[in-house]
This record gives sequence, structure tokens and C-alpha cells, in this order.
Amino acid sequence: MRMWIVFAVAAVCMGGVVHAVVPVSPGAEWATKSPEEVGLSPERLKAFSDFAGGFGCVVRHGYMVYSWGDPGRRMDVASAAKPVYAHFLFKAVEDGRIFSLDEPVCKWEPRLKQINPALAYKDSRITWRHMANQISCYGLVEEPGTAYAYNDWQMSLFFDTLFTKVYGATHATIDSQVLHPLLTDLIGCQDAPTVLAFGEDDRPGRLGISPRDFARFGLLYLRGGRWGGRQLLSPEYARMAVTSPLPNLIPRAGDKAAEMIPDQRSIGSRQVPDNQTDHFGSYSWLWWINGVDRQGNRHWPDAPTDTFGCFGHGGIRAMVVLPSLDLIVSWNGTGIEGHEKEMEAMRLFVASVVEPQDRADVSTTPARSGRSQLFLCGPGDPEGFLYRGTLNPDGTRAGDQMQLIEKLAPTGANCIYLMAVRSHGGDGDATHNPFVDHDPAKGVNAKVLDQWEQWFTEMDRYRIVVYFFLYDDSALVWDTGDEVGGPEREFLRALVNRFKHHEHLVWCVAEEYGEKLSAERVRRIAGLIRAEDDRGHSIAVHKNDGLDFSEFADDPCIDQFAIQYNVKTVEELHAGVAQARREAKGRYSVTLSEAADWGIGAESRRKCWACAMGGASVMILGMDVASTATSDLKDCGTVVRFFQAVGDLSSIKPRDDLAYAGTQYVLAGRGERYVIYTSKPGSQVGLKGVKTGKYSFRWLDCASSKTVVQESVPVAGGDQAWARPEGIGDEAAVYVRRIGE
Repeated sequence: MRMWIVFAVAAVCMGGVVHAVVPVSPGAEWATKSPEEVGLSPERLKAFSDFAGGFGCVVRHGYMVYSWGDPGRRMDVASAAKPVYAHFLFKAVEDGRIFSLDEPVCKWEPRLKQINPALAYKDSRITWRHMANQISCYGLVEEPGTAYAYNDWQMSLFFDTLFTKVYGATHATIDSQVLHPLLTDLIGCQDAPTVLAFGEDDRPGRLGISPRDFARFGLLYLRGGRWGGRQLLSPEYARMAVTSPLPNLIPRAGDKAAEMIPDQRSIGSRQVPDNQTDHFGSYSWLWWINGVDRQGNRHWPDAPTDTFGCFGHGGIRAMVVLPSLDLIVSWNGTGIEGHEKEMEAMRLFVASVVEPQDRADVSTTPARSGRSQLFLCGPGDPEGFLYRGTLNPDGTRAGDQMQLIEKLAPTGANCIYLMAVRSHGGDGDATHNPFVDHDPAKGVNAKVLDQWEQWFTEMDRYRIVVYFFLYDDSALVWDTGDEVGGPEREFLRALVNRFKHHEHLVWCVAEEYGEKLSAERVRRIAGLIRAEDDRGHSIAVHKNDGLDFSEFADDPCIDQFAIQYNVKTVEELHAGVAQARREAKGRYSVTLSEAADWGIGAESRRKCWACAMGGASVMILGMDVASTATSDLKDCGTVVRFFQAVGDLSSIKPRDDLAYAGTQYVLAGRGERYVIYTSKPGSQVGLKGVKTGKYSFRWLDCASSKTVVQESVPVAGGDQAWARPEGIGDEAAVYVRRIGE
């Protein structure tokens, strides 16, 4: 699932022995471990390196675990250098050298304002964002930001403008003034990286770096911009860099050349115009990531979906990071040329993992979405939250929003389901939108957004997730078919840029989207949100009743299925949610956001647990905070706290087939981790096929919230059952974790 940011400590099972491997940062030299110690097969690594040829190295948990050839050999990496340029762009913004990523590059290179008069001086509108995603259309007739071209003339302009004008170095001094003191010295590179791989007079900007030093750069991004005890790049930028693919609605540029500035050099290719490849839905701030192309094909089908890397000369030179496996590989001089060989190399490399790591909570790794490890359980109403109360002349409201937040906060229930637009066919009246005078033609009312900001800030303070629907069911402000027109784009950008800084936020494109929006329109809206939101929040879509999410399953911009599933019993609800989680196959997370006739008290509580034990977060239709009993809200909070204590939720999956004795539902994860639930009076709870060892048990009485912890409990192998400890009643959950032999 992509709902949660995951964390890295490994417990790797090898031959029945648990090897706890604590991640490290390399010092002057890399610390080493054997492949077996970190859960890798040396034989399969040898098969991979034999296929690759050349030279390189493998890093897991911060340890050097395998190498072939000379991993300390410094050599040009060609286009694999580009993410290093993006790194210095982010640093320039952080350090105040550049005002923003959307600053026009012509501020630093005025000649861009003087070329292409017949194209309305289009190059004056190129921004740093455009250049760092290769959508500047420099040297081509297209307008900046409208098309993609992998272009070495543009890349040379980017390099020269950034390093010689923004940083004020010369080609001869970039190493000593910028590269070394601001990056490679800080991460302890051993082999003197240089941007003059071929000398000052031959394509300056070509990075010469050894595989083991390049792996350090990969480790910096795997660890969210942190190196040892220092944050060298903000986690927001580190995450954004490797999780923000260009949407597939951005086409590849054509072959019509446009004027470039006089004496423009190239950093590689000499083609004019230069347009070497498409982005395949997998290009993010000069990194290649594991996105999905326009035909629905995953870029590297045998690699984890969070894989990212940089590649030169078609894959001959590369450095690849697999965050969910805490794994890095770096190579050069190989025979891996072309996408087919690249995919085979990925397949062979991933096959070397004997046992994936069991993640717990140490240090952050980049993930597409989610700002913290969140499990939602709480109100699915009032959807008209933003429009409660008397309408003021300036468009704001005199309502009870702050009182609702204050009621919810102490209970631990952690979400509010709300709508930005409820007019124009939605369930609200004509005033239920954030436009000036409620007229979309007049744009967004800043005072309304300011008031929303106050409420969202308070929710953030209490870790309450704003589940933010842009459109209510049947709401249609702009009737533009599959397209997202200019006024709608401006509206969406205004909302995203106003609220994206909030920690606890999920965007949802629309409620029951199929009533008014096409799937293509939803995808395009999600793509626009993804492009604007550099904080990496989840993007959800809510559907009419049902469990099928196939139309969005592999969309790189959509992270979450907001389910409406109206069934009568607790058992049907659990079975449906578990089915949806299985069908997700890790491509997106699931939230039960609507289910009719939910009930209150014990019925509500049991349905919450049924959804959670199906692998989904839950929002409760009809739970409107104001009229909801505090005890029902507290029941939601109990579920939240329990699953927060469980930790990594992405690797725990529904496994009711393991239920034994009085157990009703089971979640199971790597490393012998289980969550068990029952509401059967007086019965024992149990599991089938338990591995022999010592286990910890964290028991919860779901009704009273009482917790009992049992440590180092010896458990024999096979089918096992356990009696509830004193104080744990009929409705109980228990987190069971193997901790040793």
C-alpha cells in the first residue's frame, strides 16, 4: 500500500534464524556485511553481476554487501548525472539563491527573452521546474510545460545557468566551490567525484563518479535527505524528487526545431532538434521511477513500485534505489543497454533478495504518499463541514466548525470527510463553493480559503486527517468532457497550493465520480494535483457502490480507493473490504468511506474492526461529530491507537485462512507478525501453522480500551491457541510478533 511512509529496521529470516540488521550510514569507508547477513543470495547476486558485466556494488541497510570489478573506479556516468543537478536546484531554493522552482530562468539567462519572436518569445516563460523535468521545450516549437523532450542542449543550458550563474562558479571551480563542499564531502565520497569527467574543455558537466560513491548519493535519497545526524536536503524535496512522475497527459514533443541562444553547447547529443525518448509516465525531476505508461505498462514490472534510479547511455551506467527493500545497486561499464536488458537486470537483481525486510520505525524513506504512518478511523460526516453556519457577507461562515474539531480531538478518532464544492449539482445549495460571490467566473475567494486554513491548521495540530473531496457527487462546475480546462486548472492549483503544506491531508477527486466525471477526467485532475503537490499527499477517488477499481489500479497519480460498499452484516463488510485489499496487490491503499446503515455502539465498533481487519482504513457514513456519542468516537480512537502501535501496515495483509480456535479475522505480515480479532464470548484465540519461537503479545479489550502486554512468550510450532489474559473481555484484538528462537 502507498498510504503510509515506511521506515527501515530489518529482521531477516534466514534458515530459521532471525538476523536483526540495524541500518547505518557509511563513514570514511563503507561498513561491510556478507549478503547472507542481510537476506541476499550470493549466488543470485553473482548471476546478476555476470549478466551485467562491467563493475559495481550492492548496498543494503547502509552496508556494502557485494561488489564486482573495481567499485572505486571513477568514470563518466553520462545522463545518470542529471539527478545530481536537480539536487543542487533544490538546494538553491532552500538556501534562498532561487526564489522558487517556478521562477523564470530568464532572470539568470536574459538571452532567453530575445529568441523566438515568431513564437511570442516563448523561452522567456521557461521555469526551473520545466528544465528539471525536461518539459522546457527549449530548441523546439512547443510552449514550455506542454510537452516532454529528453534534450541535451537544454540540459547544458540548465547546468551552465545553475552552476555558473546561480552558484557563481566557473566550469573549472564547480568541483571545489559547489560539488565537493555542498554534497560529496558531506556524504563522505572516497573517490574524488568531478563534473569534469573529460576535462574542462570537453562537455563540462559530465559527472565522473565511482559506483561506491554514487551509492552514497542514492542512500541520501533513500533516507529522505538525511545523512547521519544531519538533514542535508529537506524530506519534502527528497520525497518529491523521486515520487512525482510527469502525467501521461503530457505528450512527447515533436520534431520541429526552434531557435536556441547563440553558441548554445550540448552536454551530449548533437542532434537538432534533440528529443531522444518519451517519459513513459516514469520521469520525475531527472530521475527515472517505476511509473506506468499510457498503455498501462509498469516501467520495471519485476521491481517494487517505489524503485527509482538514474541511467546513462541506455543503462550501461546506472544507480538504482529500491526503498521498500532498503537496497541500492550501482554499476558502470556494463552490457545493460536498452530497456529490455534493463528490465532483465532488474528481474535478476530483485531475485537476489531471499527474504524482504520486515520494516519497523527508524528513519524515513521516500514514499509517494502519506505524510506519516496513518491509519484512519473516524467520522465520514458532516460532508458539509465547510459550509455549516450562517453565511457572512464576505463568503465566510459563522458556524460550529471549531467546536466539532474540539469535540473530536480528545477521542483519538482522526478524520473528517468534507467537500470543497457542493453546489452545481451537488448536495449543497448555490452558496456551497469557495468562489467570489459563489461565481466560478470570478475565481477563488481568498477570505474563504483563509478561514478553511484556520480549521485545517487546528486539525493538523490534533493529527486529524482532512479527507478533502474536491467535488461532491453530481457536482459539475465546468462541463468540459475529458479535458481539464483553464479555469478549472486555476481553481485546482489554488486549492492545492493553499493547503498542500498541511501534514494530515488526503486529496479525493470526487465523491461518486461516475455520476458526472469520466475516468479520463479524473486521471487528468489527479495528474494536475500530483504535479502541483510537492509534498506527496495521497490522492484518492471515490466510486459508486462496489469493489472494482480496475480503471485506476495502475495510475501513478492515484494512491487510494475510497470505497462505497452497502451491505447488511459485519461479515459481509469484512469480506468485501478484504477482497478489495487483495485486488489492490499493493498498488494503492483502500479506505471504506461509505457504508449505509452503520449503526451505533457495539455494532459501530465491530464494523470498524471488521474493516480494519480487512486491511482498510474506515470512515463512517452518518457519524457527523455533532450528534455522535463521544463513546462511539472514542471507539474509533481505540482502533487508531492499536494500529499505530502495530507499525508498518503496508506489509500486513488479510489472512483469515490462518484463523484457529475462536479467532474470526487475521492480518499477517513478514517476520511472523499477526493481528488477531474475535468477538466470540469466552473463546481462546489462535493461529494455524505458527513457527516455533518466542513471541510478544499485545492484547486489547476493544470495548474498554484496556491493554495487556506479554513479552517473551514461548510458543511451540503448529496450530496454537491462547487464553485471554485477565481484564480482556469478549471482544478482543491482539498483536502477535515473533521476537526470537
